[in-house]
Amino acid sequence: TMPMWLLLLLCLSGNVFAKEPLDVDCLVMHLQYVHCHWNRQGTPEVNYIFYGWFSKEKRMECPMYLTENNIRIGCKQPMSNRSNRFRTFKTELVHGNNTFLKDHQLKSKGKLYPPTNVRVKMESDSNLWCYWNQTAPKCVESKIRYRTNNRDWENFSRSVGMQSYCINLPSKNSLYELQVQSKLGDMCGGSMWSEWSESVFWGSNNSTDTMQTNGSMSVWTTVLYVVGAFTFIFLALMLLHHERVRIIFLPVVPKPSLISHDMQDWLQISKGLKESFNPNYNERACPVREYCPVSQADCESLSSSSTVVATCEEAEQTPV
Repeated sequence: TMPMWLLLLLCLSGNVFAKEPLDVDCLVMHLQYVHCHWNRQGTPEVNYIFYGWFSKEKRMECPMYLTENNIRIGCKQPMSNRSNRFRTFKTELVHGNNTFLKDHQLKSKGKLYPPTNVRVKMESDSNLWCYWNQTAPKCVESKIRYRTNNRDWENFSRSVGMQSYCINLPSKNSLYELQVQSKLGDMCGGSMWSEWSESVFWGSNNSTDTMQTNGSMSVWTTVLYVVGAFTFIFLALMLLHHERVRIIFLPVVPKPSLISHDMQDWLQISKGLKESFNPNYNERACPVREYCPVSQADCESLSSSSTVVATCEEAEQTPV
């Protein structure tokens, strides 16, 4: 009886402490190899032997293991043909009597490396062009993003086969940062987006100082606006409270009139000058006498008359 209870206890304990099957996850990387790992549930306690193969191919052990603390956690298995990703990929993990089998559909489970040789160039059309390289360009769809002076990113998509992007009329006073990522287009089976490429830069290399300068300029602009507003209000008060200043800056134009004194008042002629033009009838009268010129012959002929002689003498003495 005792051995039966012991055997039953061992069976129950074995079921309790039995480990769950390892979950193997695989991904086609850059159309070159299959990357598989089995450490999603944690690092295994033992080293498993991994076998992977596509359908209609021979079973093959992993040629390159990935390890962590000397424990195998993954495998990189080369692909003999890029079109194999459309076939079923089979995996097998073996350790002693434990074997874990799984089938994988890798058609849409692919990922490319980030684009390489990303570069920017100012072309003759005064536009900034960005170029990059990627494997299988006829099947690759790309996405580019850029930002200026460390602001928010702007994203733009490029259709399949295009490996360039144009930024129209960039500012030389701004710092441009560009990145590119790629994936296989739907016509080629599709894939996940790659990681972003390393950043490339163009423009001002001192963006921090530029931002500080812009900030200081905005402060000074605000101060100038405030000072200008107060100056305008001060001048307006002066014009309203000082009539003489208002007349100088904004003289009142009189209405046309036939009355002469209106014009004189508008011209603001001084009182003394105005009175000088008025007639004065109190002045002393000046007598005027008219003389008649008489010839010498007439005077001799009339010498008998003393009155006429006297008159002639007076005429000779009087200048003409």
